[in-house]
Amino acid sequence: MNVPYPLPSRKPFSGERVKELFQAAGLPISAWAEGNGYTRHQVYMVINGQFKGRRGTSHEIALKLGLKLSVEQLAAA
Repeated sequence: MNVPYPLPSRKPFSGERVKELFQAAGLPISAWAEGNGYTRHQVYMVINGQFKGRRGTSHEIALKLGLKLSVEQLAAA
C-alpha cells in the first residue's frame, strides 16, 4: 500500500505534516501500517521521532512516508 500523497523531492516532511496528509486523505495511519506489514506502534514511533529511522525497519518506514529522502533524491539535489 502506497502513501496517499506524493513524496517530497527536495525537503523531507515533518511528522506533523505526515499526520496532516493522512488526515486529509481520510486514511488511518494504522491501516497504512497494517497494509505494509508494520505495527501501528512502529509507524507512530517513527512519525513522532522516537525512532530516528537510521537503519532497519524504522529506516524503511521513514523513507516510505517521506520523512527521509532516498539516496537517489539526495544525489539529484
